[in-house]
Amino acid sequence: MRDRSGWHAPLLEQLRAVWPEGSQSFEPGDMLDVELGLYLLETVTPTRAAADVWTLLGGYPYSEAFGDVRTDAQRLRIRRARHYLWDLRRRREWRLALESYRQVDARLRGYDIDDIDEGPPKRRHPSRAGKRFARYEDLLTLPPAWERTLLPIASAGEYRFQAREHRHSVRLPGSLIPGTAAPSHDLDSLPPGGAAPIEVAWVKLEAAAQEMDAVESAAADGGKTNGWADRLARVKLLVRDETKAAFCDSDTLRIEGLLNLVGMVGAGKSTLRDIVTYWAVTQDNRRITIVVGDVAEVLSIVDQFTRLGVAAAPILGHSTRERNITRLHRRIDAATMLGHDHPGFAYLSSACPLDALRGIEATAPLAIGQAPCGALYPAENPTPSTASNLFSEGTQDNPPERRRARPKRHGCPLWAVCPRHHGARQLVDARVWVTTSAGLVHSSVPEHQHQEKLRYLELACRVSDLIIVDEADRVQMQLDTAFAPATTLLGQAPNSWLDEVAGHKLDELAREGRLQLSDREVDDWANAISTVSAAADRLYAHLIRTPPLRAWITEDYFSALTLHQGLINAWFPDLKDPSPAPTPPGTTPAERIAARDRVNRILDRFRDDPLEECQSEDQDLTNAVNRLVHLTLEILHAPRGSTARRRLREAVLDLVGRDPRVENDIDLHASRFEFTLLLAALHHRLNFVTTLWPRVEAALNLESTSNVLSRRPPRDYEPILPESPMGNVLGFQFRLGERNRDGDQSGELRFFRCNGVGRELLLNMAELTAIDNRPRPNVLLMSATSWAGTSTRYHVHAPVEAILRPHDDEAAAILRTEFRKEFLYVPGSTVALRLSGAPQETRPLALQQMLEQLAVPDRSLAESTSMLDQELTDIDDPDRRRILLLVGSYVEAKNAAEYLNSIPEWTGRITLLVSDDADLDNAWTSLPPSAALRRGDIASFAHTSGEILVAPLLAVERGHNIVVPGGKAAIGSVYFLARPHPRPDDITLAIQAINDWSVRQVRGHDRAFVQAALAAGTLDQAGLAFRRRARKLWNHYLTRQLSWTSLTPEEKIAFTWDQLVVIWQVIGRLVRGGVQARVVFVDAAFSPREAGLEAADTPATSLLASMRMILEPYFTAESSAPDLDKSLVKALYEPLYRALAGMD
Repeated sequence: MRDRSGWHAPLLEQLRAVWPEGSQSFEPGDMLDVELGLYLLETVTPTRAAADVWTLLGGYPYSEAFGDVRTDAQRLRIRRARHYLWDLRRRREWRLALESYRQVDARLRGYDIDDIDEGPPKRRHPSRAGKRFARYEDLLTLPPAWERTLLPIASAGEYRFQAREHRHSVRLPGSLIPGTAAPSHDLDSLPPGGAAPIEVAWVKLEAAAQEMDAVESAAADGGKTNGWADRLARVKLLVRDETKAAFCDSDTLRIEGLLNLVGMVGAGKSTLRDIVTYWAVTQDNRRITIVVGDVAEVLSIVDQFTRLGVAAAPILGHSTRERNITRLHRRIDAATMLGHDHPGFAYLSSACPLDALRGIEATAPLAIGQAPCGALYPAENPTPSTASNLFSEGTQDNPPERRRARPKRHGCPLWAVCPRHHGARQLVDARVWVTTSAGLVHSSVPEHQHQEKLRYLELACRVSDLIIVDEADRVQMQLDTAFAPATTLLGQAPNSWLDEVAGHKLDELAREGRLQLSDREVDDWANAISTVSAAADRLYAHLIRTPPLRAWITEDYFSALTLHQGLINAWFPDLKDPSPAPTPPGTTPAERIAARDRVNRILDRFRDDPLEECQSEDQDLTNAVNRLVHLTLEILHAPRGSTARRRLREAVLDLVGRDPRVENDIDLHASRFEFTLLLAALHHRLNFVTTLWPRVEAALNLESTSNVLSRRPPRDYEPILPESPMGNVLGFQFRLGERNRDGDQSGELRFFRCNGVGRELLLNMAELTAIDNRPRPNVLLMSATSWAGTSTRYHVHAPVEAILRPHDDEAAAILRTEFRKEFLYVPGSTVALRLSGAPQETRPLALQQMLEQLAVPDRSLAESTSMLDQELTDIDDPDRRRILLLVGSYVEAKNAAEYLNSIPEWTGRITLLVSDDADLDNAWTSLPPSAALRRGDIASFAHTSGEILVAPLLAVERGHNIVVPGGKAAIGSVYFLARPHPRPDDITLAIQAINDWSVRQVRGHDRAFVQAALAAGTLDQAGLAFRRRARKLWNHYLTRQLSWTSLTPEEKIAFTWDQLVVIWQVIGRLVRGGVQARVVFVDAAFSPREAGLEAADTPATSLLASMRMILEPYFTAESSAPDLDKSLVKALYEPLYRALAGMD
């Protein structure tokens, strides 16, 4: 994070002495920020009005659309300014700041602004802080300074630290303190290779692969060999050739800046990733950072390079360490914990040397999250005089001793040798860094190593020659979610986050007899969950009982702030702009403005903490806020017949000065105001729950519950990312559900926090170091499906420059992949069986009926075989006689596996895929734990005796190679018992859709962003118009029905691309090593008309037909699709298209 305001200091010394008293709402530092924005305007868009500055700070190229900004130097000035002014990027905040600035004494200002919206500001020449403009110029032309935190290292002596509500002491003997400091990264030196472009001939990669094979073969531990040379020999490289309008064979891989490399599923992208990394480190003196899917893969790759003799280390977050330790233990199959040995434990140590040095108060080991690595405070020994005067208030002749200075936080001196931080120390010298997207974006460089506060992503971009992002399309989605966490807060089971968490809390407390509540933080957290639940129940009671209230909030997404603003507009209609109502008789506009401002102040203060009394010098404000606090507490818990509602009406009337217009409709206003009080309480306590989550996660075993809301996006990236196109918003949305049989109607309450367009971090990774005048790292994006048409989730908006493809013989084998439909029917009827779209209560029966027809032979016929047995026989290659059965969830997979295992012919032949967090003791009721396989170990299915693997569809979508020795796919056939379809309540789909729209607007070839901006006339109006369009679209995405029949034609195409990627990635598990796959679609939802024996399906009714339709133009000579796109799609999706076309 950069130091946003440290540059103020030398100028403030000259301004504070003459700054007028009573101007606390607009300080000298605020004036300097405004002037920096105006100076930016003057130097990059000198003809524009002061109102336009905010459009330069939000990350969108309005100034480029108008032709004002054309050079990299101008763009750099804007980027640097965003680090200092990111909190002024909203139009309203900027205009308020400008209005306050214009009220400052002209002798102190650096600019005159006659009209905010007309004409450029005029520079003045103030005598005070006269060198301010030189400072502004430095800020826009020099690298922004890092924010720093000085952490002194503790020396020998006694210290104390806090672990939740307990205070511990520890004595550090001098003999234990190491003599060397913790190793640190050199932030000023260039990457080992200077971040120069990477260019390597294919023959050099072949030589590197042979060397890797030799190293592995010579290893004394007898570990597995990977056959690098053979795997590389099976693929070829194609690069973009604009002159031929095609992708052509190449014998050289060149990476300069950002390179988007795609490859057919199973083409060996991971192989190329690792060989390129080995060659770059050992032959070209480079440092490489690799981003992969999960921590298990991180540890595997680190171990792989370590065995190859390459210094490698992982970047792992601390907040998830306990979960990752548990997962690693669960994946190791050993009779006792003493047999659990894995190289990954070296990077997941939970040991804390200080734990053994604690005093006699230590009754139990410290929890993993309680280690005081940077939180030691010197112990203070009170003097006798202090002790004797402990309760003395002192007198004029005998004043009490001066209060001691607050103890300073110190770092643990054992950090430099602590096993817990082994990985962080190894990163200093490692040439290969391996991490996940979450570890890279969220994790901070330890304070022991640097005073500068920076994230590992920022560090990796400074010190890496190449950053390789594997499965880039998946990382894109993860970044979108990271910067816009959202969930269904309340809804019908099982899609209800709050009910899941509250139920889990009760179960855990009951299991331990509520002993966990002895911990203060657990007690506070549990109480907050109860408050959130109580507030939510009250809100739902209002919404279900009061249709007008429901209509009021379902017009848009909402928060306590936006609803309060709506109420204020309704209470003061004469102050609305535009179309104000008449001023009430007996009042003046000035009085009405003062009354409105008073209500604003009261409600603002109330929202800060709606459940606790406030203290303020303004007694009127204090009394009004505390009145609302008491009302809120009573409304939360008192019966509906209490007097609280009457007193609430009185509070509303007092707020509006007994306005007759409000009094005449008091029931409506009171009902709405009560709703906002409850919502404010819910929101405040929800924030408390998510903030405290990491500190109570272990005590309440919250690892298995969704923690999407507890991972707040780091503010470090706000100056880097574009704002969310509709503005960085936080709010709720209530979505009405279907009426039940009695005609009653409920709905879902969703919560979201949008903090930027996350996917832009992926696309701009190579540019992060530009503001520091450092060379840009090279970035290699890799995926099989990062080119996906109009997909809002998977399509990466960077031109594809290279393709990895199997050689023609293997590609020809993959082209023999077969698709067929195998629809099944309810016994004795013509009703086709379907899982997708079926009601929750009928899905289990439909699944069982499918499995019975697939797995049970006809008992009336001797020697008959089941459909699944026949399928195994039809797989030509005996090494691949395995079937993958795909269902919708882990619960369905468990039910399906248990049912199959109960069939005598299949007993012992079934393997169940379970999540990495599942307890295998409870995974089966009728099979031993050995028949269950964790998702992280799915690659080992090839080495088990199982013939059928039952799994959730999305759990095997990508990232795992299930192969037999020699590299062939171990599974020959896949049955889709369920059609892929996102959960209807998944709000991340709306986030991805709006982010995709934003990126296509700005980066698209149709210049839509430029044309819309120019049509608006000014930068300010262009920003406002873009925000309005985005807000309208955002509301559409939030409220649209995700059923196939409800989507617009354009949305169906985008949705088809989304599902095509999922299906093709799954099939990719079956074509590894250049072999064909057998694919069977069982769910009638794939082709409902054909399955229902009604008529032929069309692209409007069938996902399979729609998939064929969107691919067809790229395989038709006379279509208008660009030749380059045809070449690309053929390389990526030809087997899929041929199989779809041949299915009918």
